[in-house]
Amino acid sequence: MGLIEDFGLYWELFATSFLASVVVGVVMPQVGGLMYLRRESFLGIAVPQFAAAGVALGLFFLPGFPTLQERFLDHGHPPLDYLLVFAAGAACVSMLLFSIVLKRQLGEPGALLAGAFATAAALAILFLDGSPAGNNLAETVLRGAVLLLDEHGLWLLTGVCLLTVVFIVAARRTLLAIAFDRDNAIAMRLPVAPMELAQMLLFGLAIGGGVMTVGPVLVFGLLFLPPLAASCLAHGLRSFQILLSIFGFFAVMAAWPLSIELDLPYGPSAVVSATALTLLGLGLGKLLRRV
Repeated sequence: MGLIEDFGLYWELFATSFLASVVVGVVMPQVGGLMYLRRESFLGIAVPQFAAAGVALGLFFLPGFPTLQERFLDHGHPPLDYLLVFAAGAACVSMLLFSIVLKRQLGEPGALLAGAFATAAALAILFLDGSPAGNNLAETVLRGAVLLLDEHGLWLLTGVCLLTVVFIVAARRTLLAIAFDRDNAIAMRLPVAPMELAQMLLFGLAIGGGVMTVGPVLVFGLLFLPPLAASCLAHGLRSFQILLSIFGFFAVMAAWPLSIELDLPYGPSAVVSATALTLLGLGLGKLLRRV
């Protein structure tokens, strides 16, 4: 009876946050999976950090919008639809710039990634420091605001993620063809350029929505770790994509007891859960290959 009562209490307090984490946990690994297949997983490090810098930039400019500033003062947290514009915009711009740099082979990718990550982290701190609300919200921006999410924010996040999933499912064959052999996809007269632009915009929206709700740390983890685990156990592309969301779902689910019972920040707890599941997947994959 105590467990039921505890669950009811936690559900009443965290239902919106719980549902948001599930949405991100199921969708974000799909984004990371396509990055993995395109050999662009390293973008999962810098792009979420740029999205966090975008959130900080939005907070910096918030006093310039009196109506939105008043909403912030009334509700205690910035309007998420406003921040999504900055977070998704920064994610999309960074993905576009990385795409241009990589196609033209301007420098060594690892060094560029490290420099971009450092720049984005510095910009986030500077914008937060220059914002009137930045000092109060700095930790929230870095850790994620999932516990502060309201129903409007949940619907906004769900809508963005749903658009991303519909796009991935509807354009699955074309996206996979581009991921494995872009030149061959062009020779087959597939709409490569429009599809890459749509992918960039929707992935930027999804990453931006994830960063402003669960934080960049968890988005890092969900973009990187499930693809690693799924690649060891999958027997084909379909099973790979299914396993992506399974690993992501269990990672975000397992983090809630850790976060609540041990009073730990949710995002890092979910990354630890994802790491444990990834190690388990790697171990099972090696065991199955020996059998």
